[in-house]
Amino acid sequence: MPRRTRNWLDCSCYHLTHRCLDRNYFFEHSITRDTYMKELREMIERFKIDILDYIVTSNHVHLLVYAGKGTEIAMGMQYLQGRMAQRYNMLRGREGAFWSGRYHATLIENGIHLSQCMFYIDYNMMRSGIVSHPSEWKHSGYHELCGAKMRYMIINKRKLLSRLGMSGEDNRFKEWYVRTIDSKSSIYMKRVEYWTESLAVGDESWIGKIKGLIGYKRLRVVAAESEKSVHYTEDQSQPFFVNEQKTPYLLY
Repeated sequence: MPRRTRNWLDCSCYHLTHRCLDRNYFFEHSITRDTYMKELREMIERFKIDILDYIVTSNHVHLLVYAGKGTEIAMGMQYLQGRMAQRYNMLRGREGAFWSGRYHATLIENGIHLSQCMFYIDYNMMRSGIVSHPSEWKHSGYHELCGAKMRYMIINKRKLLSRLGMSGEDNRFKEWYVRTIDSKSSIYMKRVEYWTESLAVGDESWIGKIKGLIGYKRLRVVAAESEKSVHYTEDQSQPFFVNEQKTPYLLY
């Protein structure tokens, strides 16, 4: 029998973004965001999807996920978006669409690019000027990642650390994570469209491989602006914050 090739969607991390219909503030009230969180927990129990980070804002959602099979994401999101729309319409006595079409998925390379996406998500409400610190927004992964929330966990922290290249470094991760959040770095305070609009973000060689696997000739590889990156170092003698010029490459 011929050897089966692994789908490029498999064993990968994705940044998923989903907006409410016409950018309406359907998540304006905390109780509605609570409902979404409940449905999200139900979704990961039913489907083989790991949540690495998340935030539920007033009119859209960010999910950083990992799946061994890409088809699990499609099935899980179909379940989640359907359940949320159904619950909201029932509670509000309304009919019609809840979401603005299908969610957008951006493939993220492991390591530094994944860490940048994680912080980009967690800075969301600060970037919008709604809060001065992520601790002020209940419905986000910050509370789990900094260790403040210990019950009803959604994030698979072990999987996140593995994909960041920090396996077994829970304490160092927490210190690095909290220091990066508290620094309110200008890198993450600026809105960057490629995290929510591109097909993939990673190093040039990795993006080239993804483009080849997808096989669509019209796809473009674009170099983003170089920015100073804050990332983890294995060298115990070095500080947690290491500045280097790192150019993300994007697939459109």
